[in-house]
Amino acid sequence: MPRHFRVHPAIGTARVGNSPDHYLGAETSGLAANSADGVTFKSFRDTQGRILRQGVRFRVFEYTEGTDGALSNPRELTIGADVLDIEWRVHLANRKASFFSFYGQFGADDLYLARSRLPADQQIKLLDDDPPRTNRRNPRVVSEAERAARLEIDPGEQLISAARPAPVELSNTKPQIPIKSLGTLLVEPAGRLIVIGGYGESNSTETPARTIDEYANNDTWFDDAGDGSVKARIVLAGGVSIDADPAWVLVGPPDFAPATGNVVSLFDTLWDSAVREVECPVSTPATPLWNLLREQRRAWQANQGTSLTGFKPSFLRDIYPLLKRALGARDVHLSGTTGNPHYHQRLLGKWATLSALSGVEAAEGAELRAAIITYLRNPDGRDVQWDKMPRGLGDDYTILSNNPAAPSPRSFLSLTRIQFAMLQEWANDRFLDDWPGVEPVPASLANAGPDDLDRAAVENCVGGPFYPGIEVSWLIRTKELFSEPFRLKVDRQQDEPGAQGTAPLVVGALTFRPGFFSQQMALPWQADFYDCHKERWEDPDGNEFYFMWWSAQRPDDVFPSAATSQLRWVRAFDDPAKSPDENEDDTARFSKMQSRWSELKFVSVKAGDHYEEES
Repeated sequence: MPRHFRVHPAIGTARVGNSPDHYLGAETSGLAANSADGVTFKSFRDTQGRILRQGVRFRVFEYTEGTDGALSNPRELTIGADVLDIEWRVHLANRKASFFSFYGQFGADDLYLARSRLPADQQIKLLDDDPPRTNRRNPRVVSEAERAARLEIDPGEQLISAARPAPVELSNTKPQIPIKSLGTLLVEPAGRLIVIGGYGESNSTETPARTIDEYANNDTWFDDAGDGSVKARIVLAGGVSIDADPAWVLVGPPDFAPATGNVVSLFDTLWDSAVREVECPVSTPATPLWNLLREQRRAWQANQGTSLTGFKPSFLRDIYPLLKRALGARDVHLSGTTGNPHYHQRLLGKWATLSALSGVEAAEGAELRAAIITYLRNPDGRDVQWDKMPRGLGDDYTILSNNPAAPSPRSFLSLTRIQFAMLQEWANDRFLDDWPGVEPVPASLANAGPDDLDRAAVENCVGGPFYPGIEVSWLIRTKELFSEPFRLKVDRQQDEPGAQGTAPLVVGALTFRPGFFSQQMALPWQADFYDCHKERWEDPDGNEFYFMWWSAQRPDDVFPSAATSQLRWVRAFDDPAKSPDENEDDTARFSKMQSRWSELKFVSVKAGDHYEEES
């Protein structure tokens, strides 16, 4: 029977920091990184106060492969017995400076085909009050070959293994680009790989540095974010080597509010695509997570893609975590709306009642469930719903910015279709009441399996809105990129010298290769990281609303240490002579974030019923 190996997590996440040291990202579903219990966090700084980089650990699992190709019974593979070594090949790249200028959804409909036919310096303008952008970043570099040579950070594929265990720095080899490294590779004695993010470095090629004056596109600037492939070759006794199914790694900014989860996480976005669009080949493993996926797919397809009727969500597994994340937003976002800024909290947190299908709390539970579903924005709704939840901005923010009187429904954040469908089943009392009576406390798993690794690695990442995002943008929803749910189409041998791999995958005008997801992100990342704060808007009737971007990772308002009221997270950058609005309009905000981002504090200390900043 053939031996089948796979790398997990299928998509991993590392993060930048300005310390040479690191911590490991979460490997257990339901846990945030750097915490053993999801409540108490270790320090995110080294002894000199520098921010630790986040590493992601990759492992190889062997599966039993049936005669029909079906995979089952995963078990981790480590060096020993007939396994002589695991050779890891990692290829990260940063292609931001050569990519199209980010301009909302301009390019989304055809995956940049129309824009690829325009000159690099073609002026594009969608908004009346926006300055025009060039079609490409750094448009003075004209030819594609020259753009790749001069503007892309690509250290190439790097090898590390237990037989060659010295740390590998993913060093930039181009002297004209002022970036030192995209990260570091480590290998453990048992053969596990650790990919660590870069150093949070961003620089301009000009002296003095060109002013950062835009949230997403700044010519002459480079940063050390990146993404790319992770491949493993298992070296067996007898001179036999077998390649594992490869993985991918994303490198993003720090998560400054680790205890607060995103209402729509990257896991939710990938799961939504998996249920509705991405095919499940026979080889997709028969593990609990993927069996659950198949069950939801059957219900979704049986209802012609309109509901999950026939599938009963678990309150503990499917509903509670979503509501808990919504409730946690209060620690990092204070609405300025008059009246009760957290009116929805009256409905949340009463877990025993919200899960009750029988007993004395059943009637109240049904009433609360029916009320909560009415507050939610329907992801398929054709009307603009200013007052619905989540109270966040969306992918089509450009339309709202251009004409506040007539935004698109997608100008505001919605849950994924599958999240919303599960809540509909719950609101209609078609769910499993499996509430244990007290809130569960997840525990870190010493030997996490593939399901936990795949889920945990993307659970603490942003799944929307994508404008452009934190770790990844809307290209992650391109179903053609996936060989199966959560696993991208990566050729096992494409980068190996002399190997005859398959032709590179092309989607629209884009070639799928290392640097594919990070190329779409803000340059430098710190500029967008400042600008993604809460925003005040009024609907056509004059009603006031405050909307979030990614408060669960880039907080809006926080409780300082030992404080009883919230203040602006970026208050250390504010000019005291100016109002908050004036500070937010001052272009100096970008350079302050670029040079001083590591001074910002993590919201990671449990204080009674909320989290506050580190002291």
